[in-house]
Amino acid sequence: MELIKPFTSASQAIDLLDNGGKFYNIFTSADDDIISPSEVGKLAGVVFEKQKAVLYLQLALSKLSSREQLEVEGRFDDTLSENYAKYQAETLHSVRNLNDNKISTNVIIRGTVRKIEEAGYVTGFIQIPVVDTFTLIPISETYTVYELMEDGNGTGVLLAHEKSEMELPEGVLTVAGVVKEFQLEESEGSSTQKFVEVSYFAE
Repeated sequence: MELIKPFTSASQAIDLLDNGGKFYNIFTSADDDIISPSEVGKLAGVVFEKQKAVLYLQLALSKLSSREQLEVEGRFDDTLSENYAKYQAETLHSVRNLNDNKISTNVIIRGTVRKIEEAGYVTGFIQIPVVDTFTLIPISETYTVYELMEDGNGTGVLLAHEKSEMELPEGVLTVAGVVKEFQLEESEGSSTQKFVEVSYFAE
């Protein structure tokens, strides 16, 4: 998870995105007016994570006008255009809408973030793969958990990120992540609750 400073103009976005990728992307050239997945991945800090790279790209372009966004998108190569359409995040205008999103889809949402102390957090369980099966562990063992409150109505949604990552600052933020869920109890058939696993955020 990392802080993203959205681009302020189409020209800035194009200059930074048309970067040639990593040194091993030998078929990608900088400043050729074509933006490829490897070039986005370089800025997003990912290599093969197409969905996460698109999430980065969408948040980074979020402050541009529609015209400027189209100007940048016009330089996407075919593969990046396909990825961008496939993994496009839904911008949620209300936290209530999270339940309408399918698991593993990208979302972007803005609100007031506050950390939930582990001692006061209701226990939940997530599935993690172990060899060829899954096991349940408490969500607090893997994630730092937050609540994002929608301004004005006291409605909130849970956010989380791996404990090894930097903490989210508290306050008004735009967060971008993937919809996931946890079980409220260990028993099979337990009720579940959705949360957003945060990949990027912007102030």
